Amino acid sequence: MSKASVPRPEHVLFVHAHPDDETLSSGGTIATLLERGARVTVLTATRGERGEMLTAQLAPLAGDGPRVARHRETEIAAALAALGGPSHLWLGGPGARPTDLPERRYVDSGMQWGPDGRATAADDAPADSLTAADLGEVVDDVRAAIRSTGADAVVSYADDGGYGHPDHVRVHHAARHAARAEEVPFSMIVDPDGGDADLAVDVLPVRAKVRAAVEQYRSQVTVDPEDRADPGSLSWVMPHGVRQQAPAVEAYRYDADPEPAAPQTYAEMTGQGKATAVVVAVVLGAVTGGLGTVTHQQTVGSFPIGMVLTTLIVVGLTVGVRLVYRSRAMVAAIGIGVIVATQVMVSVGGQSSPLVLANAAGYVWTFAPAVIAALVLAWPDLSGLRSRTTSAAE
Repeated sequence: MSKASVPRPEHVLFVHAHPDDETLSSGGTIATLLERGARVTVLTATRGERGEMLTAQLAPLAGDGPRVARHRETEIAAALAALGGPSHLWLGGPGARPTDLPERRYVDSGMQWGPDGRATAADDAPADSLTAADLGEVVDDVRAAIRSTGADAVVSYADDGGYGHPDHVRVHHAARHAARAEEVPFSMIVDPDGGDADLAVDVLPVRAKVRAAVEQYRSQVTVDPEDRADPGSLSWVMPHGVRQQAPAVEAYRYDADPEPAAPQTYAEMTGQGKATAVVVAVVLGAVTGGLGTVTHQQTVGSFPIGMVLTTLIVVGLTVGVRLVYRSRAMVAAIGIGVIVATQVMVSVGGQSSPLVLANAAGYVWTFAPAVIAALVLAWPDLSGLRSRTTSAAE
């Protein structure tokens, strides 16, 4: 696992299920990215209509979805401001909805605690809830957000949603599919101590911002007082009574290992790749030799069109391979293929073969491929000089 102060794509889109999720699970990374000058957008899927209201002042809102939604909208606005002011979108709303579709709201699906202490689906998820929505529609909305923001990286939960909440799981799948469809990297939030992280972001330098953001979610968590002896510590109590400690790093796992770069030259190929390339070059040479032997005597009026075209084909093939793959071995293989195919066809035809005649076209076709291949083989390899020149210019 690499440890870095911050990943630095140009614009990162964080996709979360409810207000507070962005701060509790990735707030340190958001604040760090913003401090480093990166652009950040938080995309929130629902307004957390079914969330608990922990304080006595807010308790009357519990169960009233629209009023809870309005309150949590104020909480997330204050929390994002405390983190440094990332842009914010609601899933299904402006900037996160295909322009040919009417806007919509996704409602909190709710959850219940399972016997293993992990969240499971609620028995009474509303018909307009996030989990009841068609996954393809949710994916399209996330794709719209990627396009509207110009995001070149997407971050969301791992496939278990962190702790099993059905909305988190749905957001993971939607964000992952959307990122793949838009061909942008996708990273998953993981446990820093789980051993499967690819990147760990040091978030202690922005601890004060994260604390200020968490404190905005009074309806959802109870933040422990600051320990003056350990100002870097931050903990809070969740609605179900479990105390959580903010980690010193926030960790991420890439969706998949980066695709290895395709070989650009013969030297970059594997041993098997080189052998295959040489065999293909021989076959190309043999096909060229066969066609050239059959057609080099063709004329249009008095113009030796066959001789000219076949010679140009050999020139183009050998020069092209040398320039693209920088390979003498492949050029030699092409030359051998041409010569062998020509000689085999002449031998099969015998001394009276009409394929290669004792005329100008016949002599050119007999010797030109070997001469061309020899000249192309003799070129010096200037790739190292070009590389050094480019490096010096940079």
